[in-house]
Amino acid sequence: MQKNKLKPKILFLVQLPPPVHGSSLVNKIIVNNENVKSRYDIDIIEIQLAKNMEDLGNFSLMKIVNAFIIFFKLLKNVVLKKHELAYLTISPVGFAFYKDAILVFLIKIFSSVKIVFHIHGKGIKNEIKSNFKRKLYSFVFKNTEVIQLAEILYCDIKDIYHRKPYFLPNGIINTNIKKESSIIKNDSVTFIYLSNLMEEKGILVFLKSIKLLQSFKKNLRVYVVGSSADITINYINDYLKENKIKNVKVLGPKYGEDKYFYLNKSDVFILPTYYKNECFPLTILEAFQAGLAVISTNNGAIPDMVKNNINGFIVPQNDSDALAEKMKYLIENVAILNKMKVKNKLEYSEKYTEDIFIENYIKIIDQILAKKNGNNKI
Repeated sequence: MQKNKLKPKILFLVQLPPPVHGSSLVNKIIVNNENVKSRYDIDIIEIQLAKNMEDLGNFSLMKIVNAFIIFFKLLKNVVLKKHELAYLTISPVGFAFYKDAILVFLIKIFSSVKIVFHIHGKGIKNEIKSNFKRKLYSFVFKNTEVIQLAEILYCDIKDIYHRKPYFLPNGIINTNIKKESSIIKNDSVTFIYLSNLMEEKGILVFLKSIKLLQSFKKNLRVYVVGSSADITINYINDYLKENKIKNVKVLGPKYGEDKYFYLNKSDVFILPTYYKNECFPLTILEAFQAGLAVISTNNGAIPDMVKNNINGFIVPQNDSDALAEKMKYLIENVAILNKMKVKNKLEYSEKYTEDIFIENYIKIIDQILAKKNGNNKI
């Protein structure tokens, strides 16, 4: 009992699935991890307003009601309980940011707890062009600690946050992937798109690239995996039919073993994203874990993850011709593709496992606690 009382008490204000997206999945890894639960005494308030991908970014009266419920839960916690840290996975832009700004305001008014932001998105740099927004963001970030996903993303907050953030690359749960051989022995290459079916995630760019490759005589297989968002599964099927595109299977959402079954059958992961809030896609880490080469774009921290000609390719955003060219190159250069696949299996095991992520996460939280308490270590 004495030991439990000595554990630092942390209030987690986080998004958890549903809906399933990068931030909610990483939060789930953290709050469910036994090392985290044994080291810290945590209280959790779920702060997501949307319950499915279609609702993300859309305003509704129910979201207002849910926001007030979250505010009430927060006040109850900060008034009745004494936490050492308030850990908030803050939304950097949109209506969700204003909801989070109110959470920060309530914490600062009703408690002296140290606030830690873990930012899984970007877009602040473009939001602070008006004086009002710059002042609002400056107030929200004042006297806080910040965790970002990669150093390349610091430019997004440097104008309103003048201290050095902590940098923590995402990690994913270790999944046993049974794969007889990752080496391609013939001229048939399988490509996979695995993400929500959002236009800005590049699904239409990918479909146009496949259309461009229809006259290419080499064997080509494609899996499209993901939930309907602003692009629906029916729309994709109609597009394939109208353009007489063959060898494409539209599979809808897949999770767990089903998802890795199709990753296991693929060779190249495609994510031609120009999503404005893209940062550090977990799907790329899943592709690494499965031993796939990756073709993606110069968006967010992706250039830190995918290196040209080493473990994949970076192509310009919204450029189906450039994407088709790189897809064709990998089909014609199987030996290079095989080297990329081997490289990415190693990349995952050395950088992006759950154990590595949690170890680094705990180090950062302990450093923040030590700084708060004026100690060199916890």
